[in-house]
Amino acid sequence: MTMSAGEKPLRWGLLGTARINDRIVEAAGMSGRSEVTAVASRDPDRASAYARAAGIPHSFGSYDGMLSCGEVDVVYVSLPNWLHVPWGVRVAEAGKHALIEKPLIIRPGEMELLERAAEANGVIIQEASMMRFHPQTALLRRLVSQGVIGAPRWAQATFGFTLLYSDDIRLDRRGGGSLWDLGCYPVTLFQAVLQRRPVEVEGFIRRAGQAADMTFGAQILYEGGVMGQFVTSFEALPSWSAEFVGSRGRLRVTYPWLSQVELASTVEVVTRTSEVAPLSESGDDNRAFGDEAGDQVTSHHTFEGTNAYLEEVKAMERMILDGEPEIFPLRESAVNMATILALIESANGRKVAKLHE
Repeated sequence: MTMSAGEKPLRWGLLGTARINDRIVEAAGMSGRSEVTAVASRDPDRASAYARAAGIPHSFGSYDGMLSCGEVDVVYVSLPNWLHVPWGVRVAEAGKHALIEKPLIIRPGEMELLERAAEANGVIIQEASMMRFHPQTALLRRLVSQGVIGAPRWAQATFGFTLLYSDDIRLDRRGGGSLWDLGCYPVTLFQAVLQRRPVEVEGFIRRAGQAADMTFGAQILYEGGVMGQFVTSFEALPSWSAEFVGSRGRLRVTYPWLSQVELASTVEVVTRTSEVAPLSESGDDNRAFGDEAGDQVTSHHTFEGTNAYLEEVKAMERMILDGEPEIFPLRESAVNMATILALIESANGRKVAKLHE
């Protein structure tokens, strides 16, 4: 969609100069309804250099300076994890909408601060989990809710790569680790697709001498006995996978996290054409289980030229400019964040952690 005659573009400000900003700048330029008008850094020279390189008209040597700018409607917050909430609240108090990088919070009670700030100031706050806004995630959600794979039984996923430098901010003890950096993706995807509340979790952690986790293994029990499993890692061969398995089918995704914008992503759908009878006391043939593949049908849905960041920007445009409902409500982010916090509690205490509403 492009702007109609007389329509003003959605004006974006960048709070910070993190590398991930480049994705938003590119997406805003592609959308036709957005423009990046300002960038802020605590270092005036860095902000000015970033603005010149990206063709951004305004730069500020303080975050508060940009928040007082009348040329900004929505702020993209790409600061370190432990600064997301305090600056997200400040953005809302300045009367501006916010797209805050994941994870949205890292401490109990922080979500309420964002919810109150959004409501009190009449603004929209969304977590920048770009895959949550993409049609591929919507397709997975629809296929499961429509019963294409039957009753969901489990979901499993991996996300990992090899971290190169020991001073990487992803290892900072204040909010780093593979679970916070990468675990947000499977937790968010599982919740979006299964649409079930987590009941209890168990986490397993490997720090490998670091303050934050280098590898994390997670198990989640959802309502109705549906199970979720995933592994994240900063010390492994790059790996990404996601699969949802049900009583009569499965969904397998080639690029579930959609961070590689140049790659196509495919959802493989495998379903059984015939129904399998429920367990009975005794069988009338020699089979112990139904493992035949002859009655399975496979189809594919491919998303070419995937750019989840563009979908994220377009979603913000629809919510702010067109008044559409929030796509990723804070209450859904709250469930995801509570799941991660419970996993950390479990891993640190070496126990199963139960989630409470």
